[in-house]
Order: sequence, then structure tokens, then C-alpha cells
Amino acid sequence: KGWAILEQGTIALVVLFVIVVVLGSLYALRTRANVATETANIQTIITSAQSLLKGSDGYTFTSSAKMTGALIQMGVIPSGMTVQGDKTSGTATLYNAWGGAVTVAPASTSGFNNGFTVTYDKVPQDACIQIATRISKTGLTNGITLNSTAHSDGKVTTEEASTQCKADNGSTGTNKLIFTING
Repeated sequence: KGWAILEQGTIALVVLFVIVVVLGSLYALRTRANVATETANIQTIITSAQSLLKGSDGYTFTSSAKMTGALIQMGVIPSGMTVQGDKTSGTATLYNAWGGAVTVAPASTSGFNNGFTVTYDKVPQDACIQIATRISKTGLTNGITLNSTAHSDGKVTTEEASTQCKADNGSTGTNKLIFTING
């Protein structure tokens, strides 16, 4: 009789262990999928802004709300991203997979808006490291800022990102990534 209780307890522990492993694997897969999706989203936003928003006198927008709203209004924002507000108004707002605001803003160089920035808020630490290094390798950006540290050459190593991307606050990401594009 005593052995039956031990056997059942052992089986329960094994089942519990399997559940923990499966849930951990699902979380890791979800994180990897979000990183890949958001990296592609950033690239799409950058190339769309370059091809659709720049005029002969640069990026002539008065604010990030207007510039982001214009991209949403044109329907070029990746379909998986969260848009709040009326997409046709030109004032809708954009959010990433972690609920952080995504903005596109004109960037002035010598008084001329010849560039723009793409800002990602509330990025988790693991995603911050991966996205920063992946975008760095594409050569699409002239600068990358991780929280308050600017990389004016657009190059970020894994070691630098690991140091500059902050730990999450519970399950909420605390990192801000800013990608600067000139031209």
C-alpha cells in the first residue's frame, strides 16, 4: 500500500516536470517569433518611409504623430501590428508586439529634415539584444540608440547590446530602441 502512494507521487512529479518544460519551450518559441516579426516590421517601416514619405525637400512632417499616421493611412504598416484609432484619419497610433508605442519622426540634420527615426518602446531585454544586433547587421540604419546610449555608426555588437539593454520590470519590457535613418 505504501508503494502505491510513492508511485503516484513520482508520476505526478514527472507530469509536472513535463508541463513546466513544455510551457518554457512555448514561451521561448513565442519570444523568438516576436523578435523575428518585429525585426521584419522595423525593416518594412524603414523602407516604406524612405520610398513613400521623402519629397524633394526631405521629410516635411511637423511631428511623429503626423508621420506615423501617414504611413498607417497609406496602408503600408505590416498587418500584424496593432493600430489604435481610425486608420484613415492620419492620426492613428501604432504599437509593437509588447504593447509599446512605435513612432516614425522626422530627424533634422543641419536644419533640414533629411532623415527620420523609428522608435520602439517597451521592448523586453532579450528582444532588445536580438533586434538591435539584427538591425545593425542589415546596414539599413545610420544610428541606433539603446535606451540612452547612441551608436552613431549604426553598429551594435551583442556584447554592447547585452550591457545596454535593461532588465524587464516583471513581465514588462523597459527598453527603448531608436533607429536613425539619414536620407
